[in-house]
Amino acid sequence: MTKDGYLFGKRTTMWAFSLFVVMMILDFADRMIMASLLPLIKAEWGISDAQAGLLNSALFIGMMIFSFPASLAIDRWSRVKTAALMGGFWSFASGAGAFAQNLGQFAATRAAVGCAQAGYSPAAAAWIMAAFPKRRVQLALGTFSAGQPIGMALGVALGGYIASHYGWRHALGIMALPGFLVAILLYRARDYKNPTKAEPDESESGAVATLPPTLRGSLVAIFKTPTLPYIYLYGAMMVMQMSSVTYFLPTFLHGEHGLPVSTASYMTSSVLMVGVISAPLGGWLIDLWCTRNGEAKVMFPLLAAMLGIVLYAIAFGITDSMMLQYGCVLGGVFLLTSGSSGPFAVSQELVHPGIRALSMTCYALTSHILGSLPGPALTGLISDHSNLKFALLCASVFSGVVTVLALYAARRHYLIDLARVGAPEVIPD
Repeated sequence: MTKDGYLFGKRTTMWAFSLFVVMMILDFADRMIMASLLPLIKAEWGISDAQAGLLNSALFIGMMIFSFPASLAIDRWSRVKTAALMGGFWSFASGAGAFAQNLGQFAATRAAVGCAQAGYSPAAAAWIMAAFPKRRVQLALGTFSAGQPIGMALGVALGGYIASHYGWRHALGIMALPGFLVAILLYRARDYKNPTKAEPDESESGAVATLPPTLRGSLVAIFKTPTLPYIYLYGAMMVMQMSSVTYFLPTFLHGEHGLPVSTASYMTSSVLMVGVISAPLGGWLIDLWCTRNGEAKVMFPLLAAMLGIVLYAIAFGITDSMMLQYGCVLGGVFLLTSGSSGPFAVSQELVHPGIRALSMTCYALTSHILGSLPGPALTGLISDHSNLKFALLCASVFSGVVTVLALYAARRHYLIDLARVGAPEVIPD
C-alpha cells in the first residue's frame, strides 16, 4: 500500500480503473444492442416475439452456467487477466453473431456472450475493493456502476444508427471492435496476489479471516455470515423494483396518458440515465458518512429505500398527474441507485479477499433469480387481473418494503461481522 492509500499508487490505479469502467460500458452496450437490432432480425428471419425473447434468455442462461467457474478463476488466478480474457471473448462472440445464418446459431453466440460476461463484474468489484483507499471505495464503486446506464444507452443508440445505415450484422461487428482493444490494455494492468494456502490471515484489526480451501467451504463461509444473505436479498429487491418499473413505464405512459411510444421510450431512457449522476454522488456521500458512522454503508441505502417507497406510493397510488408521477419515478430511481454502492461494498468486505468474486457472484445470481426474472412477470400478471397502475404500485412498494426490512436486519449484524472478518492484507502482485 502506497502512502496515499492506493494499493498500486494513484496513477497506476486510476489507469486500470478507467479500463474497468470502459469495459463495464462495453459490457452493457453489447447486451442492449439487441434492443435496436431485433426489428431487423425479425424481418430477415421471420421469427416471432417469443423466439426473439429467447435470444435474451440465451444470454442469461450463459451467465448462469458460467458464473461459478468464472468466480473460481477470478479468485484463484487473477482478477485483471480473467476480466480481460472475458472481455476479449465476449467481443469475439458478439461479433460472431454477424455471421449467424439462423436463430439457433445466433442464440448460441448470445449464450457465449453471457458466459463471458458472467465474471466481469465480480472481478472488477474485488479489484476495486483492494486497490482504492477506504475513503474512496464507495465513490469508485459508484462510478463503476454508472457505466451500466451509459452502456445501455450507447448500445441502443449506436446499434440502431449503424444497423439503420449499414445493416444489423455490421452493427454487431463494429460494436465488438473496442472490446478487443480494451481487453489487451487491461490484461497488462496490475493485480494483487492471490492467497495460495487455506490458512488464517492476520488482519490489521487483530481479527482472523480464513480462506476456505474448497468451493463448498467458501459458500458455507459466505452464507454463514449473517449480514450477507440480507445484503443479497437487498440486491434482488432493488433489481425487482428497477426492472418492474422501467420495463413497464413506456407502456404505462402510453396507455395511461396517451403519449406516443417514441416519447414514452425517450422518457424511460432518461430515467435509466439518472444512475450516471446518482451512483457516483451517492458513493461520495457514503464515503463522507463512513468517516463518522461505521454503519453508513447500510444506513444510507436504508434511508434512501424508505424515501423511495413514499415516492412510488405517490406516483402509482395517489396522484394521476403525469408530470408528478414521472418526477416521483425519477426521484425513486435516483434514491435507489444512489445507495447501491454501499451494500455492493459490504458484499466484498465481509469475506476473505480470496473469495470476493464468489461473493459478488452470489449477489448477482440472487439478484437475477429473485429480482429480474420474477419482477416484470409478476407485475404483468397483476396488471392482467387489475390494471397496470395498481400492478406498478404493488411491485414498487412490495420490493421497497422488503428492501428496508433486509437492510434493517443486515444493520443488526454488520459491525459484528466486520469485526470478525477484520481487514486481511492484500499485497500487490
